[in-house]
Amino acid sequence: MSVKMPSAAVVIAVMLQIGFHQCSAQLSSGATFKCQSKFGYFVDPADCGKYYICSFGNGVQQTCPDGLQFSLRLRNCDWTRNVKCIQHNGYTYREGEGYLTPGTTTDVSTTLDINLFPLSSTSQLKGNTEEPKLEISPAEPCTKSTCQPPSCRCGSTDTPNAMDPDDIPQMILLTFEGAVTDSAMNVYKNTLTRKNPNNCPIRATFFVSHEWTDYSHVQNLANQGNEIAVLGVSMKYSGNRSMNSWEDEVQGQRRILSKFANIPEREIRGMRAPYLSIGGDNQFQMLSNNEFVYDSSMPVFENEPPFFPFTLDYRINNVCMVDPCPSGSFQGIWEMPIVMWNDRSGDRCNTVDTCTDPKNQQEVYELLISNFERHYTNNRAPFNIFTSEAWLSKEINQRAFREFLDTVLDQTDQAQYRNVYFVTMSQAIQWMKTPTDYGDIKTFKPWQCTDTPKTQPCRKPNPCTPWFEKNKEIRPMKTCQKCPKNYPWVGNAYGH
Repeated sequence: MSVKMPSAAVVIAVMLQIGFHQCSAQLSSGATFKCQSKFGYFVDPADCGKYYICSFGNGVQQTCPDGLQFSLRLRNCDWTRNVKCIQHNGYTYREGEGYLTPGTTTDVSTTLDINLFPLSSTSQLKGNTEEPKLEISPAEPCTKSTCQPPSCRCGSTDTPNAMDPDDIPQMILLTFEGAVTDSAMNVYKNTLTRKNPNNCPIRATFFVSHEWTDYSHVQNLANQGNEIAVLGVSMKYSGNRSMNSWEDEVQGQRRILSKFANIPEREIRGMRAPYLSIGGDNQFQMLSNNEFVYDSSMPVFENEPPFFPFTLDYRINNVCMVDPCPSGSFQGIWEMPIVMWNDRSGDRCNTVDTCTDPKNQQEVYELLISNFERHYTNNRAPFNIFTSEAWLSKEINQRAFREFLDTVLDQTDQAQYRNVYFVTMSQAIQWMKTPTDYGDIKTFKPWQCTDTPKTQPCRKPNPCTPWFEKNKEIRPMKTCQKCPKNYPWVGNAYGH
């Protein structure tokens, strides 16, 4: 039986229409779609081939190409056989995507309002069976007198230790999210070839999802000095996930990464919420309980000057753009904010993929360099380039990104920019704890590349064919570790 990854899944380049007003979009059925949160991807409840991108409460309808249906799990369009969505009596029924499935005994035509989609699970129709809501005391306001470095920092645009921005090395946080596949690895190999001014290779942070990931590739990325962090196991959308559910999804993926990519669990320090669907106190209490160091799921609108990373010991100082934001105190947990970009059209976007799609290489380069300069010429807060393999695999994007690297990493006497470093999330946090000026940054130990890698390379991966109980199929995976009997999944991270 041969099974292969749905490689024909189409990645949709989308344009977010940004605005502060609450706006509605027309559904396929003629009714009105209302965004349930300010940001997110939502299915059209009446048409399997349509979906909505909500930004600042403004829903923009998108349509999949012919023959494809929208998969919320992938956040793009996929083959119909993978999504398994049917339309009946003006409603869509989706199998395995957290929606009502065919054969449900609930009469949706009489009990569901069209604006309730998407549901996090059919249990919402049958009554909530999860543990009681977490009770956490509200956090106090953050002040410099109560929140002292290095372990605590209020959210702000202020430079650490009141440093002159000209003395601050400009950090670039390059992150990728999603499955690490053969095609993705080829893109990463062609991208991470440059060196920082201290002669160490540029580094990136990978927020890894589980399905279709080749864990031998993940192991090699870690061996090369990149940081591996968590995106999720099932990538199932949930707007109201419990703390236990967050633990199954995030801590479960951490265990999978540790087991099958041979990365010490303590080295997997951070997470990003799937679809940037932040989980409030439940999410952050889970991070605290499991000794995570940081989250990177919170968009921050204030970008001129941009925000620096901050801790969640006290109340956040930025506008909460995606509910629910944490309201409690979570000592020592860092937030690596998604500082919003300025789109070429004048709007805001939170990841490179969601900016208005440039038409050519020059426009892509201008998008990159203009947003970089907003950090470099301001307070030099870390500049975030949060993207995906799909965006970088597009030829004009790849050429423009290489041009961008040539510009910001130029070490000649004619260089326009100085002391620019591509670092991981954890390296940025280490700098925030011990701010070091550019004169000493070349010897700043956390940014060195002389230590023996904590993860060994994977040279001869084992091709595994475990049984995937959820889909009732053989699901291939690769690892340098012993093959599991069952495909690892939520509640069975080790594949026993």
